[in-house]
Amino acid sequence: MGFGERGSALAAAIPVLVAMTGLAVVQEIRPAAKRPASSFAILARDPITGEYGVAAASHAPLIGMNLEYLDKDIGGIVVLGGPYLEINERVFIAMQEGLSPGKAIPVGLIIDPDKEQRQALAISTLGAAAFTGKKLAKQAADKVGDYHVVAGHRLANKDVVPAMEEAFLALDGKLSDRLLAALQAGHDAGGEKDGARSAALLVVGPGANFATRDRLVDLRIDFVSGDAVAALAELRAQVDSVYEVN
Repeated sequence: MGFGERGSALAAAIPVLVAMTGLAVVQEIRPAAKRPASSFAILARDPITGEYGVAAASHAPLIGMNLEYLDKDIGGIVVLGGPYLEINERVFIAMQEGLSPGKAIPVGLIIDPDKEQRQALAISTLGAAAFTGKKLAKQAADKVGDYHVVAGHRLANKDVVPAMEEAFLALDGKLSDRLLAALQAGHDAGGEKDGARSAALLVVGPGANFATRDRLVDLRIDFVSGDAVAALAELRAQVDSVYEVN
């Protein structure tokens, strides 16, 4: 539900969950030292299919389970930079009640005393919007288009967010493919300063015949010791092969 960090100490071995609906693989690795909150993400809508999707990466674990606020009938909201649950819920409800993302984000942030340490991305049929707090670790940036919004903070350089947007806009075809390409482009441009050790791709929309909550794609790589974005792409290819997805 949104992006956030886990402040407590990690256990001696952390399970790594990689999932698409019922598919799961578990791996164990050693914990890493606590680092400042940081991540990068793209949230988008396909106006033709009605799908909504998000792709994100972080040095922190379990980013995939934090992308719950995505609904084919409402839109999506993602919060980066610390505690997020109540912000997500308030923005989501505001959009459900008819507010545009640009008006719903301030509704979610109004009660947050640390809002200048947050990033918020939101999208619906009424448009896309972003908020980047003034106290976020640099580089922090966002870019908003008609059907997408990209954001990140504590990035390696100022090229990460533009690279993600450029890659997304350069492709046609499936929303999931475009999101994954954008995430890879951001990672290739430098990503976040501590590297990507978890990554996720989630798409919801009509026609989810065997998934729950309208999920078409739900892929997660959690706190691997290497490149989580590359592992996510490999997982996508493997799952598509198993399920004979073209």
